[in-house]
Amino acid sequence: MASSILRFSARSVVNLVEKTNCLPVLAANKFSTLTRQIDFQQQVLRPNFLIPSSNFLPARYYGKHVNQKKIKKGYSSASESDSDDEHETRPRAESEFWRRKMRTVHSLLDVNKDGVISYDDFKLLADKFVNLGHLTDQQSQEFRNYLKELWEKQWGEITPYNLVTVEQYLEDMHHVLNDKELKKKVHAFLPYLFKAVDKDKSGEISVEEFKLFFACLGIDEVHAVASFTLIDTNNDGRISIKEFIKHGRDYFLTENECKASKIFWGPLIEH
Repeated sequence: MASSILRFSARSVVNLVEKTNCLPVLAANKFSTLTRQIDFQQQVLRPNFLIPSSNFLPARYYGKHVNQKKIKKGYSSASESDSDDEHETRPRAESEFWRRKMRTVHSLLDVNKDGVISYDDFKLLADKFVNLGHLTDQQSQEFRNYLKELWEKQWGEITPYNLVTVEQYLEDMHHVLNDKELKKKVHAFLPYLFKAVDKDKSGEISVEEFKLFFACLGIDEVHAVASFTLIDTNNDGRISIKEFIKHGRDYFLTENECKASKIFWGPLIEH
C-alpha cells in the first residue's frame, strides 16, 4: 500500500513540476532520489529518532512587541530573509501564479466551504489542529488567542457578517508582501501547526505526521506524500521545524514557480 502511494505521489510530483517547466531544475537532484525512496520506502516511513524539542513561542503576526528571546535563533534567521530576489525593490505578488497560491490558501481557510472566510472558519481550523491532542493546554490557548488577534488586526470586528472574499484576501496579502515589517511575520502561525502534528514531540515530522497536517486542511493523504517528498530537500525522510517554517513562508513570498514550496499547502486550485 505504502509503495503504491509513493509511486502515485512520484507521478504527482512529476506532473506538478512539468506544468511549470521546472523539471530540468529539479529532476537531477530530486526524482532520482524519489525513485530510491520508492525502492527503499522504509527509509521514508521509519520512525523518528527522538531529539529535544524547543520551547519556541511564535512571534505575534502583526504585533509591534516581539520578544525575540523566545524565538529559537535558527528558526528566525532562516525565515526572516526574503525567499528570493531579496534585494529587489519591485512590487511583489503581481503574478498569476502567486494569485493562484493565495486563492488556494483562501479555499483552505474557508473550512465550511461557503466561499468566504469567517472567524468561525478560523475557530473550526483551530479545533482540527488542537483536537489532535499534541499541543499542550498552554499552546492550544496561545494558538486560539493568536488567531483571534490576527482576525481582529487584519479584518476587524468578530461578527457573523464580517466575511472575507477571495479578492479581499488577495488584496490584503498583496499589502502584507509589500510591507517590510508585516512580511517578516507572515510565518508566525506555522510553529503552532508544526507542533500540533509533531505526534512524538521529536522536533521533526515524518511523512505520516505530515499526513495529519494535510488531513486537518482537508487534503487527501496522497497529496501529502507528494508534497512531503518535494519539500524534504535534504532527503532524510523527516522535516524539521526550520524546514517546515521556511517552505511554509516561501509559499507566501515567492513568485518562483520552481520552488519546492509551491505545494506546501497542497495542489494549487485552477482558478
